[in-house]
Parts: sequence; C-alpha cells; structure tokens
Amino acid sequence: MAEITVDEPAEAAVLSDQPQSRSALTFLVGLAVAGALTAVATILLLMGDGLAGDDSGVIQMLLILSLVISAALAGILIHRILRVARAWRAAATGARLHLRFVTLFSLAALAPAIIVAAFLGFTFTQGVERWFSERVESTIENAADVGRAYVELASGGLGGEVQAMAEDLNNARAGLTSDPSRYAAFLQLQGERRELSSVYVIDSSGSVIAGGSLVETAVPYRAPSAEAFATANQGQMSVRFDQENDRLRALYRLSAYNDAYVLVSKNLEPGIVAQLRQFDESVSEYRSARLQQNSLRSLFGMAYLATAVLLLLGAGWVGLTSASRVAEPIGRLVGAARRVASGDLSARVSVGEERDEVDALASAFNRMTAQLEAQRRDVVTAQEDSENRRSFIEAVLAGVSAGVMGLDHNGRVSAANRSAVQLLGLENTNIIGRRLIDLTPEFTELLNQPPRAGEAPPQRVDLMREGGSVNLSVRMSPEADGGLVLTFDDMTKLISAQRQEAWKDVARRIAHEIKNPLTPIQLSAERLRKKYSAEITSDPDTFAKCTDTILRQVADIGRMVDEFSSFARMPTPRMAYADISDVARSTVFAQRLVFPDIRIEVEGADQPIALVSDERLIGQSLLNLIKNASESVQARRERDGEPKDGFVTLRLRDLDFGVQFEVIDNGLGFPEKDRHRLIEPYVTTRTKGAGLGLAIVARIIEDHGGLIELDDAPGGGPGAVVRFVLPKRGEDAIDNAAEHGAGAPQ
Repeated sequence: MAEITVDEPAEAAVLSDQPQSRSALTFLVGLAVAGALTAVATILLLMGDGLAGDDSGVIQMLLILSLVISAALAGILIHRILRVARAWRAAATGARLHLRFVTLFSLAALAPAIIVAAFLGFTFTQGVERWFSERVESTIENAADVGRAYVELASGGLGGEVQAMAEDLNNARAGLTSDPSRYAAFLQLQGERRELSSVYVIDSSGSVIAGGSLVETAVPYRAPSAEAFATANQGQMSVRFDQENDRLRALYRLSAYNDAYVLVSKNLEPGIVAQLRQFDESVSEYRSARLQQNSLRSLFGMAYLATAVLLLLGAGWVGLTSASRVAEPIGRLVGAARRVASGDLSARVSVGEERDEVDALASAFNRMTAQLEAQRRDVVTAQEDSENRRSFIEAVLAGVSAGVMGLDHNGRVSAANRSAVQLLGLENTNIIGRRLIDLTPEFTELLNQPPRAGEAPPQRVDLMREGGSVNLSVRMSPEADGGLVLTFDDMTKLISAQRQEAWKDVARRIAHEIKNPLTPIQLSAERLRKKYSAEITSDPDTFAKCTDTILRQVADIGRMVDEFSSFARMPTPRMAYADISDVARSTVFAQRLVFPDIRIEVEGADQPIALVSDERLIGQSLLNLIKNASESVQARRERDGEPKDGFVTLRLRDLDFGVQFEVIDNGLGFPEKDRHRLIEPYVTTRTKGAGLGLAIVARIIEDHGGLIELDDAPGGGPGAVVRFVLPKRGEDAIDNAAEHGAGAPQ
C-alpha cells in the first residue's frame, strides 16, 4: 500500500513520517547486525573448535553484543508502541484504529515467532543433552579403545620387528666399518624380510650412516624429531605416525654402537593415519566438551535466547509496521477530513502510485478539496475586491474635506465620513442609527421639504456651535430605496472672504465719496471760527462749541476714512530679512508711552530672531494688537474698577518651523459666540471703532503665510490671547516678492 501523508497538527497524527522512517532504518540495521552476530556465534559454536576449543570467549562476547543490540531494538519497538498508546489516550485522529491494527497484526506475527522460538529451545536442549548422554559417551569411549588397540597393535608389531632387527644389527656391528656394501645388503635383507619400506642406521645428529628406502615410491629421508631421540635414549621404542605419507616410523637405539640408531618405516593403508588422528582429536574435543558442558549449555542458551529475541523483535516490528501501513493512511485521511470540516480547505494527503482503494480515496479527497479551495478562493477574491472597493471609497470619502452622509428612508444615519462628523460637531457621539434631525435640529427644515426626483440644488444650513456659527452648503441626492445622500461643504471661510471683499469695495467707495467733501467742510469750519469768532458777540460760547464740534467730528470722520482706505488698499508685503526681536521691542516701547498706566512687557526678545517678512507690516500688526489689548484692559477698568494691575505681554517663541507671537492681556476678553468673526471687517465688541483693526492684522498675517487664533487668556484667568505663527522662509521668498513688484503701496 502506498504511504499517505497529510499536513496536520502534531496532536492529530499518530506517528510522524520522519521519526518513523529514522526509527525503521535504525531498527532494521540493528536487527541485521544482531542477526549477523548471532549467526556467526552459532556457526562457531557448532563448527570448528567451538565445542572444546579456545573460541568460547569470543562466542560469548558476540552473543552478549547481540543481546545488547536486541535490548536497544526492544526499546525502539516499545517506544513506538507507547507512542501509539499515548495517541490513543489523547484521542488523536485514527489512534483507536491504529491501536486495534497494531494489536491484531502483532499477535498474528508473534504467535509463529513464539512457536518457532519454543521449538528451537526444545531442539537445542534435547540436542545438548543427547550429546552428553551415557550412550553417546560409552560409544565414543569404546571407539577410543578400538583406536588405541589398533595403534597399539600397529606399533606393537613394528616394535617387536625393530627390536629383533636391532639384535641382528648389534651382532653385525663389525660389518658396518669393515665391509659397508655387505652391511647395506644386510640391512636391505632385514627390511625386506620384515616388509619394511625403509631402513636407516643414523647417528644422534640425524645423519645417515647406512641404509635407504626399500620400495620404488621412495619417500625422502627426514630426520626424527627431538622427542623421538629422547624416547630412544631412554631405552624405549619410539613409534610415531607419519600422517603425510601414511606410514609408521620407529626409532631404537643400538646398544652395541657408540652413537647409532636404527630408523625404520612401514607403510599403512592410505588415509588410515589421518583418520586415526581426526578420531583422536574428536575424542579429545568430546572429553573437553564434557568437562565444559555447563559452559556449553550457557552458550547454547545464550544462542537460543539471542535467536528467539531476534525472532520476536522482527515479528513485533513486522506487525507494528504492517498495522501502521494500514492504519496511518486512514487516520491521516480522517484528520484531513476534520480539518476540511473545520474550514481548512488547504488540507491534502500525498499519494504515491495508486495501487489500492485507499490511494484512490486519497486522490479523490485531494481533488475534492482542491475544487473547494479554488471555489472559496474565488469567493474570497470577489469579497476582497468588494471590500477593497468599499475601503477605497471610504478612504476617498475620509480624505475629502466635504462631508458625506447617508440616510435611510426614516432619516436615520446609515454612514458618514470623518469630515461630516467634524463639520457637524459630533466627534464624540455615536451617530449611526440615529435620526439626523435629533442630532442636528438645523437640518429639520431641509429634510422636511417635499422629495425631489433628481439632485436638489445646494441649500444653506447655518449651525450654531460653541465659539460661533458654521455655514454649510448642502446637496441632497435621493436613492432608490428611499434614502438620501447628503453632501455638504463648510462655506464659513468663503462667506467670510466674500464679506471681506464686499467690505473692501464698500470701504473704497466710502473713502472716495466721503473724503472729498471732508476737506471743504474742515476748511469752512476753520475759516468761520477764525473770521467770525470775534464778530459773534451775542453767544460766542455756542459759536465756539459748534465750530469745535464740527472740526472734531470732521477729524473723527477723517480717521475713519483713513482706516477704510488702509483696509481697502493694503500694500503688498516687501519681504526682507528682519530682526523680529527688535521690531517687538520698538513696538512695546512706543505703546508704553501711549498707555503709561498699563504694564506692557515683551518676552523672548533677548536674542535676535531673523525672519523673512515685511518689517513695517509686522510692526503695524503688533501695534494694532497691543493697542486693542490695552484698550480692552482700560475698558475693564472703567467697567469693574479692575484690573488695578493691568498688563499686556508680547511673547515671542523661536520654533524650528517659524516664529510664534502671543499678545496676552487681562482685559475684557473675547465673547464665546462668533469669536471667529472678530477678524472680519466691521465686526467689533466695542461701542467705538470701525472694527477694522483685527481684520487688517488678519490680512497681514495671511499675506505672510501665517495663521491667527483668538483664545482665552492662559491659566483660566480673565483676558484674552491673540496667537499667530509666521513660517520661516528662505531667500526664495525675497526673490519671489521682488519678481511680483512688491514694494509700493497700492
């Protein structure tokens, strides 16, 4: 079955692929190594010198190493089984099925392994016991006796022949030196008569004195061993087997000679010597094994145990692996299905070659989830496009300065951008779902109008808010469901600018129409007072008062006309670097002379402050503001007798981006209502004055690119503060002013 994998959380998987593959490789390598060690040890135990040789220590070491490796493999197998059990306890996906398959497959694999292990144990036990039974021992000992009897028979007959031939050689000692050829013939005759293959007379060094081979297939002479000479020197017969040439060799000392030995050889049946030697070695091994039977039983027991453990481990691993190959794909498929059920359509199961129904099911599952994911991706994409369009529209509406608000058919607010909330003064109010006429009653008349088929022309709505009124231009666009879309702009500044332009035109006309007759009136009054003051005798005081009143009122009208003319024809600023600190100090000094009873101070003018500006116009602005503040302090003193310590403070602040001016006083202060309109022409809170002072100041500040603000005095006390900031500019401002012909008043 092809392996099926799925990307899923760790608690949902019974066994992960990578640890399983690593443990499987480790287990198989370890099983192969332990099996090889056990096989080598068993072969050494059953063959070669294993039963009675010196290899028992090596065999024991190999078996112990095999058992140690088997113990480690058992740990790996137990670890995998425990992982399955833990997954079952944690109710992981497919764990119950996996555990059931593991149990069934393991039992099916372990049963024959246990039977085979028991059979091998019984076979080994019986085999060892039979090896050391009395019957086998009696048979081997009888065979040993037969071998010994054959050896004694063969060696004993040869020994008698050699002793008899030694007697003859001792008697013929003289012939060895007197007639060597005759002596050699004698030796040959002795050997042929006794059916020997060779006869030699040698000395103690092994050198041949006489004799030779008696058969055609002669074997090269080879001196006897030192052990043979030692046996012969003791007066005994040394009889030894020559395994390589299948013969017996006998060495006997000749007593009649000073240093002479007789060495004879007799051929045996081919292979008989080797068989006798192997038999003798086998008997020796058996006797040694019998003496070490307890050790051999231990070695066989260890070999059996190692073999049985390897069989059980292999069977357990086969059962566990077979169960995993069946259960894990199904469990992972179930886990992937649960992930899909929870909304994760990216779950997939990897399938190799499709070889069975599980692979076909996995392939069908992958196709199904791929189709579902593609469909959901299309839906999500469409939703994201819709959301992006909605976000784009909201961003556009939030960025525009105009207010946009949607109303349903009941007049309740369904949507509104930030500008609409700010223009209506409802920043801290939850307006969605509430009626607009409840939030802003000023819209009642507009919303109660009969419905129109198309977009209505813009209409003006005036909102009364703290600090003044707000003028809105509102457009209404009906929707298909009966709702409305309101679009409104703040027209307050535009209307104010229109008023200023209108007043400028009025001021220009007034200055032109009134200034012309003022001079003749003034001259006429002066001539009347000069020429007729001496001639009027009936009521000279009345005449003087009338002429003085005419001259005084003409002077007042002249000053008013001058203010009209100044407001209507403000000069273009002549930009140049100016020391604002010096301008402030000069202005304050001049106003101290005008208002000696008021404490007029300047702050922040200790160091030079360079600013590109029109020094004359800035001085005029500061002069107007300080004059207005001083008059406000005097007006409060006349009204309330306070303040006794009247003050006006001009404060400068050199900021990174500009210079801030603040004119602070403790006079009457500004009214709460329509405060912002005080900078409009002819709007004033005093009974005297044309209301052009703040309008001129605002015009100068505007020409310098600054902003003006009217506020209450800081600290919560009585009075007011006029605050404005002039931006810092570079030399390009001077160049631009020169290019536009700044300089001469208009």
